[in-house]
Amino acid sequence: MPCEGLLAMREMELLDFSNNRLTNQYMYNPRCVYNGTMPNLQTLYYTNNELTSLKVISSSVRYFVRLKVLDVSFNHLGSAPLSTGCIWNHNITRFIAHHNEFASESLLCLPATVEYLDLSYCSLDKVDTAFFDKAVNLKEVLLSGNKIKYIPPNWKSPTLRSLELDGNSFGVITVNSFQDMPLMKSLKAGNNPYQCTCELHAFFEDTLSKAMVNLTDWPWNYHCYHPQALLNTYISKFVPGRLACDVRLVVLIAVATTAAFLMALMVVCYVFELPWYTKATYQILRAKYRAYQTPPGEEAMLRYHAFISYSHWDADWVRDQLLPALEDRGNPYRLCIHERDFTPGKWIIDNIIKNIENSHKMIFVLSRHFVNSEWCNYELYFAQQRAMGKTFHDVILVLKEPIDPGSLPNKYCKLKKMLSTRTYLEWPQQQNQRAFFWAQLRSVLGRPAVVRSRSGSQRSRGGSEEREPLVDRPGLSVEVIEERE
Repeated sequence: MPCEGLLAMREMELLDFSNNRLTNQYMYNPRCVYNGTMPNLQTLYYTNNELTSLKVISSSVRYFVRLKVLDVSFNHLGSAPLSTGCIWNHNITRFIAHHNEFASESLLCLPATVEYLDLSYCSLDKVDTAFFDKAVNLKEVLLSGNKIKYIPPNWKSPTLRSLELDGNSFGVITVNSFQDMPLMKSLKAGNNPYQCTCELHAFFEDTLSKAMVNLTDWPWNYHCYHPQALLNTYISKFVPGRLACDVRLVVLIAVATTAAFLMALMVVCYVFELPWYTKATYQILRAKYRAYQTPPGEEAMLRYHAFISYSHWDADWVRDQLLPALEDRGNPYRLCIHERDFTPGKWIIDNIIKNIENSHKMIFVLSRHFVNSEWCNYELYFAQQRAMGKTFHDVILVLKEPIDPGSLPNKYCKLKKMLSTRTYLEWPQQQNQRAFFWAQLRSVLGRPAVVRSRSGSQRSRGGSEEREPLVDRPGLSVEVIEERE
């Protein structure tokens, strides 16, 4: 619009630009003097255009000092990177912006003086509570048809009277969800994927019994989405049992049951001397188990002294610290690492199984990255399977960094147990302590064996080998990793 045109419409009270193709570049001309233009304009419609920037709109209407109603619905507002730093006049009380593309951060660019705010169908995935903290005059908010996933616990709006949240994506409402909206009288929250829990039941029971808030779409639009057994059940028909929802009663029953069980167990143990027999049986089985020695030559065809399991994030440490210390010094060991020794073209799992089976011991380099690695989990699992019926002395745990066993995922239950019941080697941060660390690790690995060809002839490591080298079972020195009594 020409600058002169703005000056000519001094008596204009309502202006409608709906159903055009207005874009940002036609909305605000920095060369125009907007101050004092259209001093009587109170209602402005920009509905169904191609606007993307709230900042441009705020600049174009900033000097319309009597503007109260602004409708910018059916645009693309919020999609432009300029939707921040908006400055509005202080008289806008109704802001209608449904069917746009707001990100939650864009709410901070809305006029804080509004009393009525319509942001329905704007693809919002969460509520930015910072806007509501500064919008101290809000009375009615429409957020229907968005993608809001949860009700924020710190959502405060002390003047709000009406709230519409139907058709979103949250499934939980508790009695505390709207406690910081003391004046709210009307709530519309149907057609959400509700999880029918005790907390949800308590909210609706409390709301309906106190009758302080009117659920405008109750009960027909409120259905259970979870659990599957209650799918599409009206929430008004969902009445959980007292035992399911009364935590104090559940705790009381659990404590009483546990106490009774422990008392019965103590009586049985006293009468039948169960602890003594259990310990004696364990010692007998342990002695017999250790009495069986591996038959000579059973492990003569093992190819590696140790299989190294580690996360790729720890590869630098393995290459720069572990391999030089064990392979490049006197009496070197033959180690298997996936980067170098896996057979190209074979499935990774096949490589893991084959090389673990062809290794006398397994060294696990434990770190936070190890815990998050799916392949490391596979390698630990196959090591456990190999150890069944043999011994976990073949498994060497090296903690590259401190790990709390209690923080490990449930799938690492065996590793949790091993960290809690066995000693392990910790990589020292001080340089002067590392020589002792390598001495400990070599002690656990045992003396390196002679390299043999498959035909059985012995060769030194410096000599040529026509066939793939194999490793005899190493002689063991003092065992560092042992089970705690």
